Amino acid sequence: MIATRHVRPTVLAMALALAVPPALSAEVELLRRGDWPRVRSGETVVGLAPLRRAVANFDALSHPRLIIRYPGGDLGNAWAFEVRDWLVSLGIGSRHIVLEPGSGSLDALEIIVEEEIAQ
Repeated sequence: MIATRHVRPTVLAMALALAVPPALSAEVELLRRGDWPRVRSGETVVGLAPLRRAVANFDALSHPRLIIRYPGGDLGNAWAFEVRDWLVSLGIGSRHIVLEPGSGSLDALEIIVEEEIAQ
């Protein structure tokens, strides 16, 4: 007879491990407003270390997603759209880029590259 009131700790731990998906690590780059060139070209944008690292991290994943978290307000929103447009022009498909408000900084974008979870 199996006791239903007592579950062995190892069985419980295994069940919980299966129920909770593993956390995927994400690479986060910070692009500061002061580093964003006033006059932009493909060369100046590619020369930005945070974007270069983000694109390299993006290329290293099999199902990547790139999240741009931006400061609130019209300026932050416009900046995020511009960075997204530059990333698209550099070869990242727009379907892989997500814009999210709330970078937590008034003068910086967070660029997060993570493995997209299949649904």
